[in-house]
Amino acid sequence: MSLGLGGLVRPAALVLLVALLYVGGVGAPLVVAYAAEPFTVVGVPVDATADSASTARVSALAQGQRDAIQSLLQRMTLISDWPRLPKVDDPALLDLVQGFEVNDERTSATRYIAKLTVVFKREQIRALLRSSGVPFTDTLARPTLVLPIVRAGGLPVLFQGANPWRDAWAKVDASDALAPLVQPKGDDSDQNAISAEQALSGDLGRLDPLARRYGAGSVLVADANPGATAVQVTLTRYGAGLPQTIVESYSGTPTPDLMVQAVQSIVTKFEEEWKRQTILRSDTKVTLDVSVPLTGVQDWLDVRKRLDRANEVQSVEIRSLTRSDAELTLSYYGDPARLVLALAQVELVLRQRDNGWDLGLAGRPRTPVTAPAAQ
Repeated sequence: MSLGLGGLVRPAALVLLVALLYVGGVGAPLVVAYAAEPFTVVGVPVDATADSASTARVSALAQGQRDAIQSLLQRMTLISDWPRLPKVDDPALLDLVQGFEVNDERTSATRYIAKLTVVFKREQIRALLRSSGVPFTDTLARPTLVLPIVRAGGLPVLFQGANPWRDAWAKVDASDALAPLVQPKGDDSDQNAISAEQALSGDLGRLDPLARRYGAGSVLVADANPGATAVQVTLTRYGAGLPQTIVESYSGTPTPDLMVQAVQSIVTKFEEEWKRQTILRSDTKVTLDVSVPLTGVQDWLDVRKRLDRANEVQSVEIRSLTRSDAELTLSYYGDPARLVLALAQVELVLRQRDNGWDLGLAGRPRTPVTAPAAQ
């Protein structure tokens, strides 16, 4: 059963809308095709009890959508700005929700449990945050692959052997974020691809293929060294540019709970740093003329597909198009530095030339350009 919410009659309360969607009964899940991140909130738990399962379902799904909008607004803003986030009542929420999907339903005579995926309307969410005056970002980073290594008896352990540090990472879902952190499966292919020692040495010949296997743009080697009274973690990120290393220390007996807390802290700092880099502090739409060197039709199709995936690009005007070159005008919010970073996440490279801007596919031969004005 598939439904989009845009064309439905909107009653005054969200509960009434949910009731209308589920007049067909409790049995079948609602399935909708949802748009790409970051305007989709996945896996919102819902749990409600009422006089009947159908009434409990209505209540649970209404509350799930309220929880989802709160999660989305927090995802797009800095923690320090959360107290200033706009309050969204049920009638306003109806205009923000594009659709939703229900999974893992369980019911009894009076209880309803499920997980909800909610898709929000991109432009309406942006307008809500702009009107509230809260700076926000909707730039989605390419995933970073995490390799959790723990020191056991002085020896590094990644996939083989007991690894409580990897267990801690498995308990924290950091994949549904603007800067997703994903973990390898640890199967035979992963074990054959890299060892703990090779990861610690920064062996790019091993790290790069593993990152590509998981669609990641970078790799974070998280080296945990538990001591008697603290866990010291050395975090080294490999990707574009030189490796970046920081060291964090978490005080306490290295129990599983402390390790989970350490992971949560790392994930939060990682996400906040990405938001600070990409936050939108201007609501003025600007345009940028770019030249796109092409080697054929496929290059153009690839560029257009990647531009379509870039949330930051509001529109693309084609000024001219040949087999060897395209001249485009990009409309966007913010400044060129933010656009450079955002386009890099969809594997497009934007650089400033002496007389303009050059846009190309990452990893493809390019027209010589000057050093970029903003990185």
